[in-house]
Amino acid sequence: MNLGMELEYEYDNLAVWFDRKTLHAMVQALVEAGVSVTWKEFPEQFHLLVNTTDGLSDWKMQRLNGSYKLQVTGVPVHDLRVALVLYHFVERAKGHAIIKVRVDDCILMKHVQYGEVVRIVEIKGAEEKMIYEKFCNVTMDQVIAALKRRDSEERIPVLRLELDYELATLFDAIQAEDQAQIKKSMEILKELRREMLLLEV
Repeated sequence: MNLGMELEYEYDNLAVWFDRKTLHAMVQALVEAGVSVTWKEFPEQFHLLVNTTDGLSDWKMQRLNGSYKLQVTGVPVHDLRVALVLYHFVERAKGHAIIKVRVDDCILMKHVQYGEVVRIVEIKGAEEKMIYEKFCNVTMDQVIAALKRRDSEERIPVLRLELDYELATLFDAIQAEDQAQIKKSMEILKELRREMLLLEV
């Protein structure tokens, strides 16, 4: 990516689970990029204070079973160093996010699920254009494999994130009157709901 370009990032519906090793790696990457960071640890929270060109940002993470959950909505990031490090670790930690990248007169909306870009939409004024879409359905084999896992306590929080993401996708599809996506999201939600009910028994 050309670092000389005028870019502005905004992270919506960002949800990432870090283990301690990955969290430390992200802090180190920010420091190596020249970003000043400090942190405070509490029994139930981890606060990462990031000093960006936008000012001081407090990234509050919940601590649960040795993991750290970063969940924020509507965060503008003008500091390109921070934006690129955060994007890298959303991918690395298999996180979810909707990332808006403003480039000149258009906005690219990247929908990231499990660290992979599943959809890119270009917005110019009132016009929207689908640039990329990855089709991926949850199969019964995947559901059965999930049910066989012993770490259901770890799976349930992730499953809730999947449900939230698919509900957001369904909402977007309803607004766009995209019947194919509505049908697809409804099927995925049925399977996710079934898995959730079985795991919570």
